Amino acid sequence: MLARVLTFYSESAKIPDLVQSLRSELPAAYESLPSFRGALVLEKTGGNHIIALTVWENEEGVNESAPVADAFADRISEEIGHAVSRNIYSVIETIGFEPHLRGE
Repeated sequence: MLARVLTFYSESAKIPDLVQSLRSELPAAYESLPSFRGALVLEKTGGNHIIALTVWENEEGVNESAPVADAFADRISEEIGHAVSRNIYSVIETIGFEPHLRGE
């Protein structure tokens, strides 16, 4: 299992709109892809720092979803005027998540 992590920070007043956009658009953009296993969008208490994490069954899924992730990251960068950090991680353990996030 792999996770794509997009991280960004901004003092922009547009952060609430971006968070709402991620909440409403990420599920529809990813749920049709067969190796999608779930997503978390995290906002630091007090706002301004966002982490969007998507979980994929395999490398093929990460690669297949790259155009969607890149489009989101590019759109966010344009809105906030800063780069979005983009990384892929291996998921080494899940605890307490639904079975589909554990690959069952």
